[in-house]
Amino acid sequence: EIVNLHIPTMFMMILIASSIMAVSLGVIAFRRRPDLRNWSVSLLLQVVAYALFSLRGQISDLWSIVAGNACITASVALYTAGLCRFHQRRYPWWVMVVPVAICIVGFWIWIDDYRARIVIASILWAIQGLHLLALLARFRHKTEGRGQYILGAAVAVFVGTQIYRLFSVFVGIDSSVQFTDATPQVVVTYFSSLIGTLLLSVGALTMIQERYEHALRDSEARYRKLIDSATQGICVLQHDLFQFVNPRTLDLLGYSETELVQHPYLSLVHPDDQAQVTSNHALRLGGRADGLTYAVRTQTRHRGWRWIEISGVLFDWHGQPATLNFLNDITERRQAEDQIRELAYHDTLTHLPNRRLLMEHLKLARASYRRSGKHGAVVFIDLDNFKPLNDQHGHAAGDLLLIEVAQRLLQHIRGTDTAARFGGDEFVVLLTQLSDQPLVARQQATQLAEKLLSVLAEPYLLATEQAGTSQTVEHHCTGTAGVVIFNGEGEPDDVLLDRADAAMYQAKQAGRNCVRISEETA
Repeated sequence: EIVNLHIPTMFMMILIASSIMAVSLGVIAFRRRPDLRNWSVSLLLQVVAYALFSLRGQISDLWSIVAGNACITASVALYTAGLCRFHQRRYPWWVMVVPVAICIVGFWIWIDDYRARIVIASILWAIQGLHLLALLARFRHKTEGRGQYILGAAVAVFVGTQIYRLFSVFVGIDSSVQFTDATPQVVVTYFSSLIGTLLLSVGALTMIQERYEHALRDSEARYRKLIDSATQGICVLQHDLFQFVNPRTLDLLGYSETELVQHPYLSLVHPDDQAQVTSNHALRLGGRADGLTYAVRTQTRHRGWRWIEISGVLFDWHGQPATLNFLNDITERRQAEDQIRELAYHDTLTHLPNRRLLMEHLKLARASYRRSGKHGAVVFIDLDNFKPLNDQHGHAAGDLLLIEVAQRLLQHIRGTDTAARFGGDEFVVLLTQLSDQPLVARQQATQLAEKLLSVLAEPYLLATEQAGTSQTVEHHCTGTAGVVIFNGEGEPDDVLLDRADAAMYQAKQAGRNCVRISEETA
């Protein structure tokens, strides 16, 4: 019994399915994988072929029969070429051209012989399908996943259909006399064409996705290897928690991965630095921290507080914003910088600020007084009985005395004041935040200077060593001070020091161990 199906409806189903799949593959191919355009064009040729078939009787048989079947032949050849290109293999041009040429010549010669055309098409397409299956078998070890098997199933259906139609013709069980006859053989042919089109498209899409996933895994593995072997700490922070840490981070901090991941970074940051970390992390999350690098004190397991320099970028972590941070231990560098700064701005013996640092403090104070109207004072102190100590007990004893003088000054000045050593036995004290009234400021400076001289005049007990014997030397030493009052205006800073020095020499001439104030307010 002949199956009574509406063949034009089946054409329309194949047209729609091929069109949808062609567009899907085309979008992926042209945007992401240009090497897959052959597959998209192959499906488009199927659409053209069935469109020509459906116009039989309305257009020339050369177009409907010869061109339509040539499009099917070219479609299979292009699909085979696409598989080779997918695997980065060259496909000989003649393997594509020869089947199409045979199809055109054969169908043109037997354009009026339906059964001859079936034999030509079935043999030609079966050979093309078997070639495609052979290539799939050849490439099977180079392709991961299920896509290649779906593709193989589609080709097997296609080849099986051609063999079935060829067998039907030779044994005489195919009673169709034209392609629109709804015989079982014709119906099977069109159903297999529809199923094959769907499977070919699904197989191609699956292979594309599987290759993309494989490439992604390879990329992740490479980057993970780079991150694991990095010489700097790398960590991901999201929602203020560690989400990922590389081995170098574990080495820097001394904790295990379990102890860090899903724990807050702020718990390791020094309390004084936590506000800075929170602010900078928010800037980075907001995309406003390009090039931002800063250092914070971080608690490590075995080495205590360490200076960790942090830089990083904003990036996506599992679909949500996070920061990729790079960590470097700069503790030794900070210590070296502190030592350099200490040498540049402090006296190496007493560790008091030197002339350079005092001048910076003086400059800042005067800038502040331009707005507030307050006064300050420079107290220039010279020790009165220093040389005899050096002559009698040596320079080591003199150094001990200078260190003791420095300690007494530091203990008796206010927190806003600065005590500096200018070299030898000369010290300068910068008094700040005095009254905005010149006379009151003068009185305040005098009282503070006299207090310092009183402290310096107390006896010194110096533990010295001479000829391998330790002894304690009691030494009496006083100081003489010259004072100059200043505000935010007036003479340059260097002139203030010169005037304070001159006032000190006036006090020396007046008998020492006393204070003289420069008569002119700077």
